[in-house]
Amino acid sequence: MKSALYSVTALLCFISSAITTPVEAKWITVSGQAEIIDNDVAQAREDAIHQAVSYATLKSGAQFVSQQTVSNGQLIEDSFTVAHQTQSQNIELLSEKVDNNVLTVNIRLDLIEPINLECQSGELKAAILIPQSLINDRTQLRYGNLGLFEQNISQRLAYILAQQSSSSFPQVHANERLDIDQALVDVRGYRLPTWLGEITDSQYILLPEIIDISTEPFTSTLGLWDNDPQRTFQIRVSLFHAVSGEKIWSQQYQDEAEWEFKRQQTVNSNSEMFWRSEYGEAIDRVLTQVSHDIDDNLNCRPLLGQVVSRQGDRIIINLGREHGIRVGDKLQIVLQQNMPDRLDNMRAVASKSRASITIDQVSQQSATAELKGIAASINVQLSDLAIKL
Repeated sequence: MKSALYSVTALLCFISSAITTPVEAKWITVSGQAEIIDNDVAQAREDAIHQAVSYATLKSGAQFVSQQTVSNGQLIEDSFTVAHQTQSQNIELLSEKVDNNVLTVNIRLDLIEPINLECQSGELKAAILIPQSLINDRTQLRYGNLGLFEQNISQRLAYILAQQSSSSFPQVHANERLDIDQALVDVRGYRLPTWLGEITDSQYILLPEIIDISTEPFTSTLGLWDNDPQRTFQIRVSLFHAVSGEKIWSQQYQDEAEWEFKRQQTVNSNSEMFWRSEYGEAIDRVLTQVSHDIDDNLNCRPLLGQVVSRQGDRIIINLGREHGIRVGDKLQIVLQQNMPDRLDNMRAVASKSRASITIDQVSQQSATAELKGIAASINVQLSDLAIKL
């Protein structure tokens, strides 16, 4: 049996350098599970609480170190260190239940995070995978005979992100469509397969969904348009974390403009004529707002790299010059463990490690370093996380 006293280091979204930064409380609710072995419910409760705190590493917006004291399965003391400030906060056991010899706990953590931090803007950038846009009603493409419209919207969004984003850069795969059930995307807890991020070395996956590009009813005289009709552009974008597969943000946008092309004209949605039209400019306004909102959501999140190769004490991580990594940068290694949940889906759990690295070689999208100290590096494996200190 493990010791009843343990310490969990939960690495969350940002390390603040300012000691006197104003702070505010933030409640986070998480759950954890553990199997009851040899009827030891107390030990299972301890393990489930440990897992729940680890899950919080993917949900919070500030870094903290959680020091917990558990005696006979009861949490009797906990404290948090936030941005080099020590604050004592609450952790509440909301509920627990046993099902098929598995104990599930729901806990609520009262964290402290800085107010109005500028965070990492301009320092590090995450790679965002952008596949082909989905479209709800393909019949709407008939107006203007808009061939390859879904691909071109993804390409345009990638172009705007590359030009304007301070927190990300695109990995565009506009010719590759994700065949997923859109009804699932809005389900709480839905996760995209994490291998999508692994095979593209992306930290996030952005899924655009074109909801409506309909044109208002038109009137005509002698077969001609009397007036240029209004055309809608409505899109939903959802951002998924490539490590956990969880949806971390989703937003719907809408604009409209005159469709100034002839009724039967075939319009190339990848042409300058299209993008300089009023409708093309309306789409650009929407995609520019998407870029700004992505920055707002990513600025205070950590850039999580992963160990993608190891030979002896030398490792390669999937962060490089394009992400903002430079020779001499120091990174903390966070061990990642995949654990099955009650539906037998694998979930990522982070745990502490003493291993840290100093980057000695950098390429465009990867970097290498040497693990120093046998005790610190012995457990480092592929897919473990790397966070810049």
